[in-house]
Amino acid sequence: MYDKTKFSMLNIDDFFCSNQYQTFEDFSYADVQGIGKGGYQILFFYILDRVEALSIEEVTDNAFLIDKANQILSYLGFDFKIGHPFELTDEFNHNYKFKDCLYKDHILYYYDFEGMLIVLGITWEGVLISFEMVNNKTIINNRLESFNT
Repeated sequence: MYDKTKFSMLNIDDFFCSNQYQTFEDFSYADVQGIGKGGYQILFFYILDRVEALSIEEVTDNAFLIDKANQILSYLGFDFKIGHPFELTDEFNHNYKFKDCLYKDHILYYYDFEGMLIVLGITWEGVLISFEMVNNKTIINNRLESFNT
């Protein structure tokens, strides 16, 4: 089961060797400045050496990245996996805050999960293809701004 303290201890170096990712010293995530580590598909966003956001997307056609993404989800205590059919759970059922049909091949579901934002990208066929988790309140507000207007 998910343990909130695991997110605060999340470290990219536990999943990737230093030569497998890039560090972006002056990086902006939802208009908040910090440090980005990773790449386009899997990104850890840090402020003052503390992870504030994790983004996993467009990994489904790369076996190495799918494996790393699922290692991260498993570490955090989630039962679901990228590239697999998504099963509704007590925490992630139809209680999402917002639903975004921006993409033609999948829907984004926005959940308030223990004060954190979790965004799940699920295809029309029911397969989980993206995951985002945000702890920082400013980033959460910036990500949800378009839904609150």
